[in-house]
Amino acid sequence: MKFKQFLFLPLLLLVACNSSEGEPAVVPDSVLAGTNIAIPDNTAKDIYKVVLFGNSHIGGLSALINTLIVHGLANKTVTTREASSQLYLTDRLSDGASVNILKNETWTHVILQAQKYSQSGQVDYPTEGAQRWIQLAKAQQATPILFPEHPQRGNNTEGQMLYDLHLSIAAKQSACVAPIGLVWNKVIALRPELVLHHADGNHASYLGKFLSALVFYEIITANSADLLPYISSLEIDAQTQDFFGQFVSQVIAENPPCDYR
Repeated sequence: MKFKQFLFLPLLLLVACNSSEGEPAVVPDSVLAGTNIAIPDNTAKDIYKVVLFGNSHIGGLSALINTLIVHGLANKTVTTREASSQLYLTDRLSDGASVNILKNETWTHVILQAQKYSQSGQVDYPTEGAQRWIQLAKAQQATPILFPEHPQRGNNTEGQMLYDLHLSIAAKQSACVAPIGLVWNKVIALRPELVLHHADGNHASYLGKFLSALVFYEIITANSADLLPYISSLEIDAQTQDFFGQFVSQVIAENPPCDYR
């Protein structure tokens, strides 16, 4: 444990070069020196600005989150952005464009996906990169939300494993943890005929993305997904929208994503 701490502290400055988003970003050592401030609570903001950092698994989520907030909370304003990259979170620390996306805007919520993990569970990959992104988000007074991916088709243990992995990250550096895999597991168990996966068995279908977006809606706004009205513009029938909302709110009640203390 002492050795791991030693590795974490020497990084006094992170100079991110080759930025396509303005000047190279410099992250001060005060942000990276092991601080663990409380999670900023931005649920009551009148204007939500949400950015998603991740790989192909975040594709299409920002638009759905936007739609849910617009229809669920008419008194709120929302903008969302997807910062997509094939880099893992640790690698993105040295990507100037990624760091500047975070630093050059006043975000209320930062969703973080693409922590490297072992599908077999036999290898433990470092999580310091995810922890640093959480620190950077909190330093900007944004709410960091960890995004454990949904399980791949036919894998009954991956969702819980990924959720537990991200809980372990939040235990070291306070952040919200979206119970995506737990929600998917429950819906798959109760309604196996619903197609949540893309044909590749890995990515989410439109229906699966909607289910995950409901989780983020409730975390961002602290409003129950179960109380969302039917949204006719979505390619999902009213019964399924209602069904998903019920189980998202139930799982979140049983597994609170954010500890703002």
